[in-house]
Parts: sequence; C-alpha cells; structure tokens
Amino acid sequence: MRLRRTLVSFGIGLYLFVTANALVYTVFRKSLLPTPVLRYFYGMMAPYQGYSTYNFELVAGGKTEEGAWEMIDLLPYFPGSTGERTFREFLLSRRAQGEEETRKGYEQLAGQLRRTEAEHGRSYTEIRLSFDTWPMARDGYEALRLPAFTRRVNPITLE
Repeated sequence: MRLRRTLVSFGIGLYLFVTANALVYTVFRKSLLPTPVLRYFYGMMAPYQGYSTYNFELVAGGKTEEGAWEMIDLLPYFPGSTGERTFREFLLSRRAQGEEETRKGYEQLAGQLRRTEAEHGRSYTEIRLSFDTWPMARDGYEALRLPAFTRRVNPITLE
C-alpha cells in the first residue's frame, strides 16, 4: 500500500513538474526537458501561448496560361467554422515540426489545389499561397479587411 502511494505521488509530482516546465517554456522560452516531451505538454498551454490583435486568412492565387493571376476560393477546401478553418489553414501539426515541414505542407497543398482545380476545368501553371492579415474590429471579422489595412504575409514564416 505504501509503495502504491509513493508511486502515485511520484507520478503526480512528475506530471506537475513537466506541466510547469511547459508553462515556463511558454512564457520564457527556456526548458529543462527534451523537445518531444516538451511539445506534448506545450500543446496543453495553448490558451497561454499568445493573443493576436490581427485576423489571418489563407488566400490562394492561380496563374493562368495567359499569365494572369486569379483568386482561388478556398472555402470548399476548408469547410467548417472559422476557428476550425483557421486551425487547418495554419497547418499547425506541420508547423510544430519546423519550418521545412511547414514548407512541405504548403507545397503539398498547392499541388492538391492545382490538381483539383484542373479537374474542375481551371488549369493553373502556378499556385501562390499567402496569408491576408488585417486588424480585428468590434464591428466584425471582415470590418477592417480593406486594402488600406490588409497585407499579405508568407505562409511559412508569417512575415
């Protein structure tokens, strides 16, 4: 009985240590744990990882054979609520693996877009992905999505 209580206490203490380490990493970017362990517990800290005052939306453009760029409607490719769509557009599972994996993910997405659009009769020689970003507003998600406030950023580094 005493051994069981000791093991349970040790397990709880270890769990609390690892979780506290993830919180410290979230705030100060310092960790005592190996990366795979840290990533798992860091994910639990999602509410504390940051807050943005900007909206982001993935946009895609396709270059026609004539050389003109057309916008591709991504809504059919990312159905669901705005939050779920944003989660999927950011390729967060790839992003957690580093910049190279993120780049590969967006290259695969561009290839998938090119193939699917071609099946629907819209052939593109090139697909360009980026994020539109604009300030949040009290009046709604799209209120300040105007040319004066909107800028395009790199989907891989978000810069």
